[in-house]
Amino acid sequence: MKWLRSCAGGLALLALLLLINPGESRSFSTVAAAEEAYFVFDAPPRRDLFVVKLTDPVKIQKARDLLSGRAGSGRHIGGLIVKEPVCYNAPWSYYLDPQSIEFFDNAIEVCDGAMGYIESHLDEVGGSLLPGNRWCSWGSRLVREIPPPACNEGVKSFSAASFRRAGLAGESIVAAFGSELANTTEASATLPLPTALGGTTVRIKDGAGAERLAPLFFVPPNQVNYQVPIGTEPGFATVTVTNANGKAVAEDTQVLTIAPGIFTANSDGLGAPAALTLRVRADGSQRFDRVFRFDPAQNRFVPAEIDLGVETDQVFLILFATGLRRLDPSLIEATIGGGLADIVFVGAAPGFAGVDQVNIRLSRQLVGCGEVSLVLFADDQKANPATISVW
Repeated sequence: MKWLRSCAGGLALLALLLLINPGESRSFSTVAAAEEAYFVFDAPPRRDLFVVKLTDPVKIQKARDLLSGRAGSGRHIGGLIVKEPVCYNAPWSYYLDPQSIEFFDNAIEVCDGAMGYIESHLDEVGGSLLPGNRWCSWGSRLVREIPPPACNEGVKSFSAASFRRAGLAGESIVAAFGSELANTTEASATLPLPTALGGTTVRIKDGAGAERLAPLFFVPPNQVNYQVPIGTEPGFATVTVTNANGKAVAEDTQVLTIAPGIFTANSDGLGAPAALTLRVRADGSQRFDRVFRFDPAQNRFVPAEIDLGVETDQVFLILFATGLRRLDPSLIEATIGGGLADIVFVGAAPGFAGVDQVNIRLSRQLVGCGEVSLVLFADDQKANPATISVW
């Protein structure tokens, strides 16, 4: 189905949208003061990391005993979720209340959940998901103690598609915001992407300690759109943006295993997707159409009506996304109007850096449904929802 993989018009549109988008392992010789200590846990097989702060001397000692092998029980960690970000646990939008943290071997509550799943379903926490905000990650394990984080936030990076902080993954497209990031406004017009624009560079130091220059899409004074470099390992990372005058600002964040995001027409992670339909008629003729239109009354793009046509027509929705590269395509699903969608292709979009493409065959059961929600799932994570209109 080669025709499903080639849609230069859609990629040109996506290039325009990208131009208008509004750490490492550490060792130390002196530990934090007894009243405050920081520890990292993971939950294999994912390589994502979560930082907790402990303030109880007994719990601090327990954590250190677990790391040294002196403690024989309580190998997992849990506590109460607070639904707001803290600088020491970037890029997650939640953290564990230090006073509530517990160590356990077994839990009877329905309180398990992966870090990324919780992030993408955070609005459900405390209700049907993790009642009472209690999280007990059954696969969690402490991996190390770290010094008090420096909380560098001179620049903040977001997914350029979903605009979530937890939006950096291998080869994904990122929008970073700060002040004096560039002295001019420049955009890349070629592939491969340059690693400097207007004298501005972005350097990422990953969890393995390797430093790489990031390919750049676009740099105005207070924003840089870049791609996470190929080969960047998941884990703590430091992103450093340096302008032409040599002024550098840094951010302590994390590169995740996956961070799904759908590009939207309004470049805000909401509403109509920056997507196309491909209509294939019985005679083999084809036509591409946009799935959004500009509404002057709202001064924004809204879903355009998708006409599924006669029964012999096949209509495919072509989505553009980012943050999916490290995931087996068989683990990607989508729902439209609550029903499971028929995905026929997942892969790198041709002719564009960092863009993933998902092609969905639209079911005729959607005829007359009007505006419906489109949700893309990457394993246990949910991308930003979008809206299409089918008639």
